[in-house]
Amino acid sequence: MNTPFYLLRLLCLALALAWTHGAQASTVFWGNNVDDPLYDSAGASLDATYTFQIGVFTGGFTPTYQNVDQWETNWHLIDLAFDPDENGWNVPGQFYGGTIDFLTDGTAESTRYTSSDVYTQGTVVYLWAFNSKTIVPSSEWALVTDGSPAGDIDADWIIPDPLDTDGAYNWTLLDANSAIIGGVNGVQGPGTYSTTPSPFSLQTAVVPEPGSALLLLAAAVAHLTRRFRRTTSLFLP
Repeated sequence: MNTPFYLLRLLCLALALAWTHGAQASTVFWGNNVDDPLYDSAGASLDATYTFQIGVFTGGFTPTYQNVDQWETNWHLIDLAFDPDENGWNVPGQFYGGTIDFLTDGTAESTRYTSSDVYTQGTVVYLWAFNSKTIVPSSEWALVTDGSPAGDIDADWIIPDPLDTDGAYNWTLLDANSAIIGGVNGVQGPGTYSTTPSPFSLQTAVVPEPGSALLLLAAAVAHLTRRFRRTTSLFLP
């Protein structure tokens, strides 16, 4: 039986799209375990207002507690999870996650997001959890990553080789060990908290206004300077 002409056209279109966007290279599963303790700064379980994003920052930009106002401008989203459950964030079960297909041309796509960005192999990947990206006192963030591969159960949080066509990786919260803001796996990083829950897998912190973060840094430097001067004066004649 001859193949209908319109089917041939669809097949050609599919092949053209595959050629344009690159073939599938590797797959990454990202997320956490069911019933992981996920809290805000006051110790309440994260609710439906929270979104979880996985992504990278512009090359040469390093996110710190002092430059939170520059994060969004330099952020390159790869995938996200949000309420309701079919979008990747199951509030009652306190688990989130998704699946990302990295393509041979360096781009990535998932069921919830397709980016035109080209991701560089080896770039560090971050998890950004937030209830709002607006920098106001009611906003809470956690930005964490797998800062050291030592002791990892699953794969390092880095962009995989685009030519690895058989790769399958897991970026799990359990492996995260570095927090730029918020806390991860029992250790609180920079941020303001009103309680320290135990145990916890992820805890958000109140987002500092850029000016207040700089003031805190300046105060810390001034305090250390005064301590140094007092210590030095003890040994002066």
